[in-house]
Amino acid sequence: MSNLVALPPFAGSEFVPTPGPPLTIGYVLKMFPRFSETFILNEILELERQGVRVVIFSMKTPNERLRQAEVAAVQARVHVVPEFRGAALVRHLIAHARCLLRSPRRYWQTLHFARTRGSDAAWEKFLAAPYIVRTAQRAGVEHFHAHFASGPARQAKLAAMISGIPFSFTGPAKDLFWAGHQHGKNNKLKKRVREASFVITISDFNRDFIRSLDFRVPRRRLLTVPNGMDLRQWTFVRPLGLPLGARPEEPPLFLAVGRLVEKKGFADLVEACRILRDRGRAFRCVIAGEGPERERLAERIAAAGLTDAVVLAGAVPLAELRADLLPSASVLIQPSIVCEDGDRDGIPTVILEAMATGLPVISTPVSGIGEAVVHGVTGLLVGQRKPESLATAMDILVQDPALAARLATGGRRLVETRFNLRTNVGILIHLFRHSARGDRRWSEAKLRERLGLAPVLEPGFEGEALDAAAQG
Repeated sequence: MSNLVALPPFAGSEFVPTPGPPLTIGYVLKMFPRFSETFILNEILELERQGVRVVIFSMKTPNERLRQAEVAAVQARVHVVPEFRGAALVRHLIAHARCLLRSPRRYWQTLHFARTRGSDAAWEKFLAAPYIVRTAQRAGVEHFHAHFASGPARQAKLAAMISGIPFSFTGPAKDLFWAGHQHGKNNKLKKRVREASFVITISDFNRDFIRSLDFRVPRRRLLTVPNGMDLRQWTFVRPLGLPLGARPEEPPLFLAVGRLVEKKGFADLVEACRILRDRGRAFRCVIAGEGPERERLAERIAAAGLTDAVVLAGAVPLAELRADLLPSASVLIQPSIVCEDGDRDGIPTVILEAMATGLPVISTPVSGIGEAVVHGVTGLLVGQRKPESLATAMDILVQDPALAARLATGGRRLVETRFNLRTNVGILIHLFRHSARGDRRWSEAKLRERLGLAPVLEPGFEGEALDAAAQG
C-alpha cells in the first residue's frame, strides 16, 4: 500500500543539488515561529546550511509563549505582514501604488481575480500581497514557497500573480483533508495546484489524494518529498530499542507527543491504558503537548482511575524531548484518527524522531503514516479508534525485546534512506533553482529514485484502501 521498495544499504546516500549561484527563496507561512511546526523550522535551517538565503513572511504575529531553542539559529529575517489598517495603512498603500506602476496589467488582473472569489479571505490576502511583493523584490527573492495548501498557498499565489515571481507550496495534512476547505466541490485548490510551479506533498497518500481530484496537471509538478530528519542531531542511541538507563524494577514508559487535539487519538491511548491496568499491567504513560483537548483528557484520566500512571506533561521543547523523554521511553504511541470533518495527521514528525533514535513506534495507518511505520518492519500498526488492539500491541512490544530491537533497526534504516533532511532539502533546492530560472524540466522518476520511493503506480488513488485498513 505504501509504495515501498527494497531499501538501499544501511548508510543511505545523500543527494546534493547541482552547485549554482546563490539562491533567495521567500517562505510564506501562517505564523513563524510556531512551537509545533518543527518540520518547517528544520527545513529552513537546512536550506540555510546548504547555502540558500531565506526570507520569511509571517501572515500573523507570533503569539506563543514557548519557542523551540533552534529558532535562534535561523538567519532569515522574519517579516510579519502588518494588518491593513492603522499605522501600517500608508505602507500598504505605497506598496499597492508601486506594484500598480511597475506591472499595471498584473496588478489589475490580480485585483479582478481576488474580487471575483467572493470571499473576505481572498480580498484580505490581495490587500497584503503588494507588501510581500515589494519586500521580496527588495530582498531579491526568486521563488515563493508556502507551507500549507490553504491560506499561505493562496497568499503566495497572489504575490506571484502581482510580481511574476513563481511559487510552490507543500501540502501536509489538514490543509488538504479538512472538509471545511471543500476541495472536491470548488476550484480553490485546483487553481493553486495548476498555477504553482510545483506542489510538494509529504507522502504518496497526499499526492494520490490530490491526483484523485482530477486537476489534470503534469505529473512532474506534483511531487512527494517527505519531511526529513537532521541525522547529525538525531543519533541512533538505542540500537536494541530498549530504554537507556532504565532499572529492571521500573515499569515501562509509554510516550505520546503532539498537540492535544482530537486527530491525535490520545483519548484512545487513555482507554488503552485503562485496559492494560485492568489486565494487571504496571506502566507509566506521559502525554507531552498542549491544546484544546487538555481538560477533556484530564477528565478521562481521572474517570479511569489513572492519575497515578498517566501524566499530561504540557509542551516539551525539542531539546528536552531528545535528551530525556525519547531515550527513557519504552514505546512511542501515536494513535492518530480521522476526524468526522476529515482532519487528520500527515506523518507526525515525532514518529520520525523516535525512529531515528531507535525508539519503537506503535501507530495507525492513517494518511501517510503507513509510509513511515511499516508494520513489523519499522513499527507496529493497529486500526484507528481500537484501544483494545492498541493495548495488546503495547503489551506485546514491551515484552518482546527481540521485536523491539528489530523495529529499532528497521526504523532507523528507513529514516536514513527516506527521511534524510539533507537529501530531501537538496531535492527542494533542485526544484527551487529550476523554477527560479523558468525551467520545469525535471524528472519525477529520478527524484523518486533519489528519495528511495517506488515508481508512481497507475491508476490513481490508494487512499480509500488505506483508510479502509485504518478502520480495520
